[in-house]
Amino acid sequence: MKKLLAIILSVLLLLTSCGGEEKVDTVEKEYAEGYETARRNNNWSNLNLNGMLYIEDNVAGLRLWFFDFDSMKSAILCARPNCPHDDPDVCTAFGVQGETSHPTVVGNNLYFIRSNYEWDKDEKLHTYKDIYKAELDGSSRIKYDTLEDIDYIQDLVIKGSVAYFTVIEEENEAHTGVATGNGETYICSYDFTNKEYNKWQLTDYPALPSILGEYNGGLYIQDYNDIYVRFDLETGEISDWDMPISSLNEYEVTKPMFASGGYYGYMDGDNAVIVDSEGNEMVFENYELPDNIAVLPVNGYYFNSDGTAIDLSTGEILELNKGVIPKYSFVLCYHDGSYIIHGLGSNFKKVPEDEMFKRSEP
Repeated sequence: MKKLLAIILSVLLLLTSCGGEEKVDTVEKEYAEGYETARRNNNWSNLNLNGMLYIEDNVAGLRLWFFDFDSMKSAILCARPNCPHDDPDVCTAFGVQGETSHPTVVGNNLYFIRSNYEWDKDEKLHTYKDIYKAELDGSSRIKYDTLEDIDYIQDLVIKGSVAYFTVIEEENEAHTGVATGNGETYICSYDFTNKEYNKWQLTDYPALPSILGEYNGGLYIQDYNDIYVRFDLETGEISDWDMPISSLNEYEVTKPMFASGGYYGYMDGDNAVIVDSEGNEMVFENYELPDNIAVLPVNGYYFNSDGTAIDLSTGEILELNKGVIPKYSFVLCYHDGSYIIHGLGSNFKKVPEDEMFKRSEP
């Protein structure tokens, strides 16, 4: 465990081994040159350093772990020698989990968001989001900043040192704190390096918008009721969703879509359509995109849950070796010549690239 923590503390190059930011000179199939996409920060994907931070639910509470993709081992992030990791008051692995966002590493520090509540003199309830800064092992934590009047963070992604997240600011009754049903919804940004906080209104009523992902410099934000907008990462401009939206299924629900790694994918009836960063379309007849928002392009391939993968450089549909992706798992990222498969909780699997695909006999 001490060795794994030493690995975490000695890593200097962040976020160069996984997902949309992968740049490997020896691999031809990579994302559009120079393209960097926002990475998800949630239960199933929280890439940091050369691995992933994840939360484990223990009888004493939620504890933070790090899974290292080089050693394929995990370590609980606690700074105390010989700690039994069962006391939230002393173990630094506890107390770093927010409602919907996980801790993230920026520079050489760990950041996380916690909720705080306060009644003012008029007995009106205010909800705050306290941002904490800590050492990489969770120790020496300080309250770094506070964001006011945010009731709920709906969805969060990270790009560089900046977090982008959708929030709900609800109106609450005085004295009781009960939500009145009124409020606003925003897309916000917070730069951990300089404490810069900005927000842009999406609606004048409470909604539950999620961030589909990034495509060509914009975040695509959706609420399946009536919100489909694009947020420009450079200018902060909010405009109409400018890409095709998937057809409805038999239950009048929008079929799957994705945006990541320089690609945008949607369903046109029974056909899947994938658009690259130059606007070139690839149409795959009678091909279903999986109904799983964790499935995203990795290392130039789109790995489906049906045992196939699309080579995004050629449009060829490849067959995967049987069982290479276990049930309820997905390809999380590409790391040092292998694919990291992630399932529930701490279930990770490393598969060398030459073992992923079924090769035709010569």
